Amino acid sequence: MNNFLSKKLISLNIKKSSKQNSLANYKPYVIDQNLVFISGQLPIKEQVLLFSGKVGESISVEDTKNSIQMATYNLLWVLSDAMDEYKNVKKTKCINLKGYLNCIKNFEEHSILFDTASDILVRILGQESGSHSRSVIGVNSLPKNSPIEIDGIFSLKN
Repeated sequence: MNNFLSKKLISLNIKKSSKQNSLANYKPYVIDQNLVFISGQLPIKEQVLLFSGKVGESISVEDTKNSIQMATYNLLWVLSDAMDEYKNVKKTKCINLKGYLNCIKNFEEHSILFDTASDILVRILGQESGSHSRSVIGVNSLPKNSPIEIDGIFSLKN
């Protein structure tokens, strides 16, 4: 863990929540050529889901934003792990971010809430490397009754 991203996260006092384990039979990330595909991240810290519930019903907007923040930090720590495997990464760029919101049927504020994740990526990676394409989707349920799940695709350059 001696890459520029881990150093930046540590300098911002964003601690790695725990070893990034998968919940089932899949990898936290896959590297293909210079792309990193990061599996869906939940608001988990030390292997405990910090927030649960359905947005618009049983979890507040503030707690939803906090859950998005935690999942985005987890996404960045998984990216950091991938950078350690890829070796000598000089630059990374967020290509695409996908957000899934466990929400009630008539919820409409998906994009506004997921600006939380987009803002974090731009703040940590910078405007050029943090700006990305994005989809945000409302769903009926998510693993462990999480209110959100985030996955991403990043490029790595030596």
